[in-house]
Amino acid sequence: MEWILGILILILGGAAIVVIYLSERINIFETLLGLNPKVTSDKLAEHVTFGPNPFGDLSGENLWKAMAGEEINDDSIDVGDVESMRPRYELVITRHIEMILEDGRFDARAKERTPVKPILRIPMLRGSVESFIPFTEASRFYEIGQEVETKPENAEELASEVDEIVDDLFSRVQIERTTSFGRALLPMGDSSNNQTDETDDLEEPDASGNDSQLALPPGEEDASKSEES
Repeated sequence: MEWILGILILILGGAAIVVIYLSERINIFETLLGLNPKVTSDKLAEHVTFGPNPFGDLSGENLWKAMAGEEINDDSIDVGDVESMRPRYELVITRHIEMILEDGRFDARAKERTPVKPILRIPMLRGSVESFIPFTEASRFYEIGQEVETKPENAEELASEVDEIVDDLFSRVQIERTTSFGRALLPMGDSSNNQTDETDDLEEPDASGNDSQLALPPGEEDASKSEES
């Protein structure tokens, strides 16, 4: 009986060693991927599909709420240092606004309409994140994109309206607008050359520090250059 007990102890000891070893390997794997040790299967699938989230557990409407200082009703979400994320978040919401305006303009040229996208996945230098803009403001950005193509004579007024909406959105997430979104993202004039110049300004920031330019998320400039070449 004693030798049987000894064998059982050895087996249990070996099993414990294997469990500890596998647990350590999993922790190392998660650390390398930048994942929370308590990551769920859904988060792991999202990480594999879209890459790491630069904002940790925050994404979509929860990311918006965190930046706006609103309460997030999910105890499993680690908000983290919001202030250190704010500059990067400005790039995300800027790109989201640009993409909605582009959707409106593209659909207007095709004489069609598509659903507004208050939630969009924004690619970044490493990974991506879902961005959220309240539906009312997202819908108006889309309509402005449509109107600037169908009524180009109203471009100045539409550009001013874009800036007003951006000011409201930015104030809610504690960001200060430093440049005109409307003039940077909408065609200001009848010349096609003017539209091309504005697109170039967005894709290739001037090293001289022109304040009228919009900063896009890291990696967007390289992607745009690859498409042009």
